[in-house]
Amino acid sequence: MKIILDNIIYSKSKNGGISNYWFELSKYLMSETSNDLRFVEEKKELLNFHRKQLDITTDKIIYKDNPILLFNRLLPIEYNSNEKFIYHSSFYRKLIGSKKHIEITTVHDFTHDFYAPFVNKKIHNWLKYNAIKRSKGVICISKNTYTDLKRFCPTNKNQKVEVIYNGVSDDYFPIKNYSFEDELFLNNFKINDEFLLYVGSRTNYKNFDFVTRLINEVKNYKLVVVGGGGFSNREAKLFTQNTLKNRIVHIESVTNSELNILYNKAHAFIYPSNYEGFGIPIIEAMRAGCPVVAFDNAINQEITENKALLLKNLSTHDFLEKMEQLSNVNFRNELIGKGFELSKKYSWYKCCKETNEFYESLY
Repeated sequence: MKIILDNIIYSKSKNGGISNYWFELSKYLMSETSNDLRFVEEKKELLNFHRKQLDITTDKIIYKDNPILLFNRLLPIEYNSNEKFIYHSSFYRKLIGSKKHIEITTVHDFTHDFYAPFVNKKIHNWLKYNAIKRSKGVICISKNTYTDLKRFCPTNKNQKVEVIYNGVSDDYFPIKNYSFEDELFLNNFKINDEFLLYVGSRTNYKNFDFVTRLINEVKNYKLVVVGGGGFSNREAKLFTQNTLKNRIVHIESVTNSELNILYNKAHAFIYPSNYEGFGIPIIEAMRAGCPVVAFDNAINQEITENKALLLKNLSTHDFLEKMEQLSNVNFRNELIGKGFELSKKYSWYKCCKETNEFYESLY
């Protein structure tokens, strides 16, 4: 089976959930299958965190460089061929020049439909909706995303649609004994006290302001924030107003190994986002043995199966009740055990194997 994978996501972001998904899929197809693989990419994509970890030989790469990044995203790829092959873009890019290719699109979420500014929403949805409509096969990463697909961009009877859940890396696991390097990492960031953990973007629908209010209420805990870029002036001002400056630790970038240490050490992982397509960090935390406190929405109900503490309302009162529950050692250990068992349901191997089988069913 010949497959062409479009690596455009690596030039769109240096890291992130979709980049991680694409890395895991590429790695699996390269190592676990005998498929004839080709990759479309720009030379600058080598700067991406995940792309750096893939050993793709130059004979497998189809270089498509355009000095204007926006054109790379909006304009189609020209690839002249009379062969049959699977074409799967990491970010909705069209391929022209072939009449026999079978296009696949993975739909991660519909965040832009709910939260994006008008212009961004129109451009993004033009790309995404057109990709969905011309694809022979559509993969949704959760049942919740499939529900949104039917609402915003319904498919037709000639298209195959399947839910294939994301996975979680084996880099996350409960640590029994911390190494000298583990302790050194924590000491470098002065993480010696009890802390709550927040991971990822802090854009509006992620409700990071709510997390800030929580830390103002639980005086015995620090807040460790991973990723999401530097703090904005508004965020810095908010910390100063609430005298939180010395209780917040920001770590811009971590390896999976370092993030695993943080999940293991955290009192709880806080995930108050209004909306996600899947929510990989929740499963990462569970796999590492960290209790999860998240917003009670459709996707979190789906993927946690009540093995996390879900907040009906984003109120400090509700959160303090959850913290009280976690102070009970037996309750905490039981929740951790249930979360760990649930996390075994999600693996990148399973995700990628099912994706390859999806390709085969349409080839």
